[in-house]
Amino acid sequence: MKTVSRFFTVLTVMNLMLCFVGIAMAESKYPVHQTVKDWVSQGKFMKFEGLDIFVHSSGTVPVEGHGVLVVHGYPGSSWDFKDVVPPVAKKTKIVVPDMIGFGQSDKPKTGTYQDNYSLMRQADMYEAVTKAEGLEEVVLVAHDMGQTVGLELMARHDEGKLSFKIRHAILLDGSTMVDMVELVPLQKKLLKMPDKAATEHLDFKDFAEGLRSSYGKGKTTDEILNAQAAQVFAKDGDLVIAQILRYLDERKEFYDRWVGTLTNFRTAPLSIYWGVQDPVAVIAMADRIKLWSPTTDVYKIQESGHWPSIEVPDIIANAIIARLPLYR
Repeated sequence: MKTVSRFFTVLTVMNLMLCFVGIAMAESKYPVHQTVKDWVSQGKFMKFEGLDIFVHSSGTVPVEGHGVLVVHGYPGSSWDFKDVVPPVAKKTKIVVPDMIGFGQSDKPKTGTYQDNYSLMRQADMYEAVTKAEGLEEVVLVAHDMGQTVGLELMARHDEGKLSFKIRHAILLDGSTMVDMVELVPLQKKLLKMPDKAATEHLDFKDFAEGLRSSYGKGKTTDEILNAQAAQVFAKDGDLVIAQILRYLDERKEFYDRWVGTLTNFRTAPLSIYWGVQDPVAVIAMADRIKLWSPTTDVYKIQESGHWPSIEVPDIIANAIIARLPLYR
């Protein structure tokens, strides 16, 4: 009996371990690159309004409360910054969560876009993460859909309502100026789907291949595309990825608020880094930002498309490091 009891004890432990791996890892039925597995294994989860939020946090804090907060884009995840994080983590703490509905974070499938995935709610989540991570002053880095989430945080900062201080904001390619966006075929297809979770899964290979056109020439591989797609499909996220794309409509609703902040951010320095080859958030957007806000530093990255943190991670890492405080 003792032998049988020990067997079931071991079996129970094994089942619990498998459940944990199922939560922590992208689903194995998709071709997940080792870098995704490594990235996920280094992270952790925190609760936000009943949801599990994946947070990758690394680096040593030279000054308590200081660090870097990264807001990823659509349909990416925290993994997009895997090659940016290591050099920055040698200098300070860097925190990269997965937004609600992305990567390893929970992906609610009941309710509307507004219920689950609004940019305002995503901004609330980032405030909760900074508090949990003990961040009081950050260099804010934001990309794509995350550019607009970052702008909401910046708007709150200007209003004196943000729970942490922004030392410097670095915005990467993103179509907050939604009137200028050039949608790729994959986005157009997803926008035709209803504002609710889908009942049929997308085709993994087609989705991964659909991302290719958003990269600069020669700047992606099948492994990269599969890794990004695996983060989308984890936890059946492909069922909600079309619904999340309604953030484009929310950008229209709050255009004046977010574009106003983009061109008139008052309470911290702002730098713009933009891939010249971006076919979605076209370089003309960066030109308009510079036209409307001549004092904003705008850097054009000739060799990059829509994903500078993946395509030219050294440039983005160096941009962050250059804006850290000079710790004594």
